[in-house]
Amino acid sequence: MQAEEFIKLAKKNQERMIQDRRYLHEHPELSQHEENTVRFVADRLKELHIEYTIVPKGGVLGFIGGSEQDTDKKTVLLRADMDALPVEESPDNLRQPKCCVSQVKGVSHACGHDAHTAMLLSAAEILKEKEDQLPGRVILFFERAEEAGGNILFLLRYIYEHKIRVDGCYGTHVRAELESGTVSVDPGPISAGGFGFECTIHGQGGHGAHPSRANSPVDCFVALYQACCLIPVKYIPADEALSFSLGKVQAGSKRNIIPSDLEFAGSFRFFDHKIGVAAKKKFLELCNSICEAYGCQFELTKEVGPTLPLVNEPHCTELCGKVVEEVVGEANRVHERPGMGSESFSAAQRIWPGTFTHLGIRNPELGSGAGHHSPEFDLDESVLYIGAGLYAAYAFAFLEDDTPIEFETYPGSPDDLYKEICYTVTG
Repeated sequence: MQAEEFIKLAKKNQERMIQDRRYLHEHPELSQHEENTVRFVADRLKELHIEYTIVPKGGVLGFIGGSEQDTDKKTVLLRADMDALPVEESPDNLRQPKCCVSQVKGVSHACGHDAHTAMLLSAAEILKEKEDQLPGRVILFFERAEEAGGNILFLLRYIYEHKIRVDGCYGTHVRAELESGTVSVDPGPISAGGFGFECTIHGQGGHGAHPSRANSPVDCFVALYQACCLIPVKYIPADEALSFSLGKVQAGSKRNIIPSDLEFAGSFRFFDHKIGVAAKKKFLELCNSICEAYGCQFELTKEVGPTLPLVNEPHCTELCGKVVEEVVGEANRVHERPGMGSESFSAAQRIWPGTFTHLGIRNPELGSGAGHHSPEFDLDESVLYIGAGLYAAYAFAFLEDDTPIEFETYPGSPDDLYKEICYTVTG
């Protein structure tokens, strides 16, 4: 099938897609609390006569072109995330009042996940309509708690334990930095992996008049911070990217009292998992050795990662690039530098070959383009049909493609993968 047909069908579904997006936007739910959103998605799939399974804590899986048990059909997985953020939404975007605003105080879809869910539901309708022409099977993958980062494990575990065949995967995200109607897709790492940490330095408190009788963890931290700032320079090859930042430093409450403890927290970001492993190792070595030199004790109270960067498989990305150019035109396919933000779908793309696109939603005339996770965040609804069309067009293109993909899949279970990246999943 030609991409033009998918775009035509997506435009036909545009009004319903916008209605779905606005409902979800007005009724946002935080990570791990998306019960009504799950029911909304399940009801829409039921309305479309699409087989589905609700995975507790994980989300919803839908099946088009074959049942869950089919193992002889080539299968592509299409993903959308569903959760909102603890952000009090502004009723105005960058220029004017928004067309719809969250009705839940302190919670809003300030990242576009409402649009992702609406676009995939629209694509599901298209794919169901063309099910008799589908050259394989499509799995709809509606993910809970992407912002929390770990609940995708419950979906991955379900697929693994039920031996559900998946040959490739695809995801997309709206992008406030890109002009409306443009789409970016590039091979290799496009989003960073991360190592997050929370630490405590234990020293010995005392009175500010007698610092020699105390052992300040602040002095120790100053030396440690300076050493950690040099990790990207001294211990990582110059042609590799690594960032280091702190988001929290807390110690003491009085100007004349030397505290006993200091807490700090931050993260490293990288595009190669091996670099993340090396950075974490050096960080812990420095923490322990410098604290010992200053007569303090170091405690790592929480760690996450090194998690995985989001890596687009070359062949899938080449295939997707052709689809993108057919859908939006070669001039509207754009290229981005890799971003330091993280993406939970990186775990899926470590297990299966896949690709991930960004759909531009910046429209100064409408006032959309404020940064993700900001109160003014808004999107240009007129381009949602592009996202829906891309879901459907890529599904057909991938299933029709018979080129062998050289991909080294993760050898263990999803739980093994999450243990390896030190990610403890709750919910």
